[in-house]
Amino acid sequence: MWTSNRGGPAEEPPTPEQVQQWHRRMSPPENEFPAGVGLTVMLGRSDDTAVRITQIEAFATGFRFTLAVRVRRLPPELAHGGLFMLIGSHALPGVDIPFERRLLLGLEYPDGRRASTLPDMSVPGPGAMEDGQRLVLMQQGGGGGSQGVDQAYWVSPLPPEGPATFVLAWPEFGLPESRTVVDGEVIRAAADRSQLLWPPEPDMEPAELRPPPRPSSGWFAYGS
Repeated sequence: MWTSNRGGPAEEPPTPEQVQQWHRRMSPPENEFPAGVGLTVMLGRSDDTAVRITQIEAFATGFRFTLAVRVRRLPPELAHGGLFMLIGSHALPGVDIPFERRLLLGLEYPDGRRASTLPDMSVPGPGAMEDGQRLVLMQQGGGGGSQGVDQAYWVSPLPPEGPATFVLAWPEFGLPESRTVVDGEVIRAAADRSQLLWPPEPDMEPAELRPPPRPSSGWFAYGS
């Protein structure tokens, strides 16, 4: 998912508190241990392709899940690192991945909020998410090989009561658009078991970068 750096309606710079709140919405809290939901979900399966959610971890502010993708074979031009590019939001410089080949993943809550991995579904920057209710689906770390990739995603906020619907489409690999429903209350119940380690710490100010020391004389003393 792409992010807009714009602030609020007046285009004013966000406050430090807004920036801190935004960071907490964009990634799992680092002062908390999650609770396992104990749920795995098959999102799509064909003779040569399988996509499954293998792990869901719930935090107080959202949940993280791992998307496991397995393919029997890839086209020769995608044999080296191509599978990860089909799933992830970034491609190698000079490598053009046609849109039709990309795995598309989305999530919809019962109240109509939705988010997806489409690059045109942007997330407002700090200062533009005051209510904290906009659904966020952020790609996290991942890796794998030519026939399998495990990719983590962060979702915030937690789902309300009712069905949370995962939407998957990967027609190039034999998976037409499909919907898989998960009980949102199961994820919320697991979030109650997450462990708060300590209160959240304020974001650290970046250290001032100082230029390296230079000789006092000679050619390398230029600019000293």
